[in-house]
Amino acid sequence: MRLKRYLAQQGGSLLEVMISLFILSLPVFGMTALKLTQAQIILKQSQYTTAWALMEFKLNELHYLAGSIAEFNTLSSNIGGNLAAGNIHYDQHKFNLTWQVSVITTKTTLSLLKEVVVKVNWIDKANTPYTISSITILNQGLIVR
Repeated sequence: MRLKRYLAQQGGSLLEVMISLFILSLPVFGMTALKLTQAQIILKQSQYTTAWALMEFKLNELHYLAGSIAEFNTLSSNIGGNLAAGNIHYDQHKFNLTWQVSVITTKTTLSLLKEVVVKVNWIDKANTPYTISSITILNQGLIVR
């Protein structure tokens, strides 16, 4: 009789199997959430890296424009260089590049300086706006950051 009861109880009940599956599924859900968070971080890093690269490219381009007297004198807001102001689509991202040029005169050196503020704006997939900017002072043949 003991043998029959022992044979009848071999294996687990449905409740034990359900609890075991639940316990084993927790790490799977945790790893899935971690991978999704990691993908969002990588996308955000990609956007920042691309925005910084666009801004740096434009700053270098404006620096080269400041090397010529004629181009330095015509340098104004959102005008100048090969990379135009406005919307730029790059690597599945959409950016808005602008720059503002202000004339600065100093009494001590009597030289004409131009302050350039380059801004890159974008909106991520969650409709969160981002902006990075850099200020540069240009003199003919000289760049100060």
